[in-house]
Order: sequence, then structure tokens, then C-alpha cells
Amino acid sequence: MGWSRIRAIDRVRLEASPEVVDGLRWFYGEVAGLEADLASSPGRLCFKSGRIELTINLVDRPKIERIARVATISVRSLAEVGEMLDEAGVPYDRSRGLSYTDRRIWVHDPAGNRVELKQEWPVVSL
Repeated sequence: MGWSRIRAIDRVRLEASPEVVDGLRWFYGEVAGLEADLASSPGRLCFKSGRIELTINLVDRPKIERIARVATISVRSLAEVGEMLDEAGVPYDRSRGLSYTDRRIWVHDPAGNRVELKQEWPVVSL
């Protein structure tokens, strides 16, 4: 079994409005580096990381979690992620734990869900 970048028990299920599909593809595909599942059914986006899936159901009145974290995703480089978010004008917060290697970015995805992007140490080749 391969290494997974999404930290979850089984899978992550979110909701979003159909208007933000392009932004979600950019955020979870480009920024978070997840693999888009091209076999996603209409009305749904699916991203994969190993055996774990992040599924976004596209609905007219989505339930958005703006305060609690909905997912933690390990990224190759928080510096690169920060640059991408800066270029796109997306606001985010950085945080650090007790050690230098415990670094994170807290950001809202284009639907408004709160996501944590975590620097993985040691750096893992993907």
C-alpha cells in the first residue's frame, strides 16, 4: 500500500456549490497535490491519495465547515503552497508546533471549508 497524503480514518466527504468546481480542482489538485479521479460521477468531485478519497458533493445549499478542520493533507513544501496561495490572493494562516518540523498552513478551500496543510518531515518523494 502506498503512502497517503490525506490523513483520515477512511475517507473525507465535503459539500460545495457547483460554482466553485474550477477552484476546487485547482486547490485540491494543484495546491494540495492530490490525484483527481477522472471517473467522478456528475455532481461530484473526487480526489485520491493512496486508498483514501476526498469526495466533494456538488449541491445547491452546501453544508460548509468554516471553523473546524475538515481534512489534514500532507504537502511536499509549505513554501511552495504559500507561494501558490499568495499568487492567487488566497488568505491563510501559518502555525508551528513545538518543533521546527511541525509546520502547517490553515486555509479555507474555494467552497469555504477549513483545511489544514501539513509539511511532511522528512520530505517524502512522491
